[in-house]
Amino acid sequence: MNRGEARRFALAKLKANGLSRAALEADLLCTEAFGCSRESLLAYPEEPVAPGQAKQLVSLLEARILRKPLAYIRGQASFWRMDLEVGEGCLVPRPETEILVETALEFFHRGRFLDWGTGSGCVALALLSERTTSRGLMLEKSPAAIFWAWRNLRRTAFQDRALLWHGSSLESIPSSWIPLDLIVGNPPYIPSPEIAKLMPDVRLYEPHQALDGGPEGLDDVKAILAGARRLLVPGGVLLLEIGGAKQVETLRREPAEGLDLIRVKKDLSGKDRIVVWRHR
Repeated sequence: MNRGEARRFALAKLKANGLSRAALEADLLCTEAFGCSRESLLAYPEEPVAPGQAKQLVSLLEARILRKPLAYIRGQASFWRMDLEVGEGCLVPRPETEILVETALEFFHRGRFLDWGTGSGCVALALLSERTTSRGLMLEKSPAAIFWAWRNLRRTAFQDRALLWHGSSLESIPSSWIPLDLIVGNPPYIPSPEIAKLMPDVRLYEPHQALDGGPEGLDDVKAILAGARRLLVPGGVLLLEIGGAKQVETLRREPAEGLDLIRVKKDLSGKDRIVVWRHR
């Protein structure tokens, strides 16, 4: 078997099992199995595939057919021009969360920030890369996620400007970091009844504690809002990723003490995605 034949085999298997991005995923799984770039895969289809590589490809295809996330299979995900290590226990970074970073950069130019529920560390590392005099506190309650956040942080030049902190609430952060200029977060915001409706890649593999936001999807959002004012400098900003217009309506009806909701930003599909509050 050569690479071209293996690529066609992979594509057929993924298509037959209903994978919507079969062509791209076949290429990525082939590059993973063969240890080559996608460019090399396409340029040299006659290159022979070793038996061990063929066996590895079959194993990767089996995992993907069972809907294991491609990012978990490959051990990495791209975010903000970075290749981050990810795996089980860690939410896979998503394109809509880059909008959270983009919006944060509009309001935050220097100082200290808190990344609530840092997960892989994607948001904090993106902000540290863009705001080179800033300092970031990366708060995470999951030991499994902290493992991945640390693997990503240690590969950067930001270690002297970041602190990875194991905690489950705003009350748990070190007092030496208060006050903050920015709080940013991607809390769980999927309503509990909707978890069962998620695509199997997410429902079966990604950590539910990073997805399930309670009956309305706002349990963690409201907890953050309740404590944010005492941590922010006057004029400081809180940005959270949320799950749509219905949640925005709820948040408008229940204003947070000392915080003004100043902006709602939509994602590329037109869904309300980022909410911004400013400390009076």
